[in-house]
Amino acid sequence: MNNTLLGSIGKKAVNTFRKDLLQMLRIGKEIDRYYAESHQDVDIYKKKFNSLMNEFNKKYKNLKLKIVKKPNEINLKILLNEKSARDCFENAASKIIGVQSIGASKFGTAIVSNPDQFTSELEKAKTKLYITYYNPQTGTTNVFLQYDKKEKKVEIVYELEEIENEPNPEFQLVAYYALNQPYNEKINLHDEGATLGFSHIPGHVEKAEYFRKFDRHIK
Repeated sequence: MNNTLLGSIGKKAVNTFRKDLLQMLRIGKEIDRYYAESHQDVDIYKKKFNSLMNEFNKKYKNLKLKIVKKPNEINLKILLNEKSARDCFENAASKIIGVQSIGASKFGTAIVSNPDQFTSELEKAKTKLYITYYNPQTGTTNVFLQYDKKEKKVEIVYELEEIENEPNPEFQLVAYYALNQPYNEKINLHDEGATLGFSHIPGHVEKAEYFRKFDRHIK
C-alpha cells in the first residue's frame, strides 16, 4: 500500500473495515433514495439503520457515523475524533503520501514546496481545512475537513465515489481513525446489516458493480 498512514495496520483489519464502511454507505444511499421517493416504510428502515449505526460506532469508537436529515435528502455524516481540522492534519492527513497544498478557506492556497507559507496557512486552519493530494493511482484528490461544534469532532465531507476507493485519501483517513485505536472485532456488522433488507432488487450490472467493490478479483 503506497501510504505511510496505514503502514502499521494489518491488511485484514483494513479489508474488514472497508467491507463494513461500504455496507453502511450502501444502506445509507438506499435510505436516502427511499426518503426522496417518500417511501411509506422509510421511517422503519431509518430506525433499523440507526440501530446498525450505533453498532458501527461501538465497534469503531474513534469514528462516528451520524444521519443528517434535510428537506429533500438524508445524508450520512462521517466524524473523526479530533478537536480541530489542524490536529487532524498534523496527526493523520499529513502522513498520507502526496500532499500538494492546503488552504484554510479554499483549496490550493499554500503549496507544500513553500514551507513558510504552508506553516502559516496551517496555523489558520482550526475549523476548516482544504487539502489537495496527488498520487499516480488516484490522480488529484481534494479532501475537505471541518469542525462540527455540536459533535465536538471533525467531519470529513466526502464524495461517495472517492471514499469507496481504497487508495483514495478520503478512505485512508477514515480507515486510520477507525483502526488506530482498539476496536471491537466481535461486532459483526455485515451479518446484521444483511438482515436489514430492501425491496429494491438491483439489476445484474448494478449487483456486479456492488460485489466488485468487495472483491477486486472479479472483473
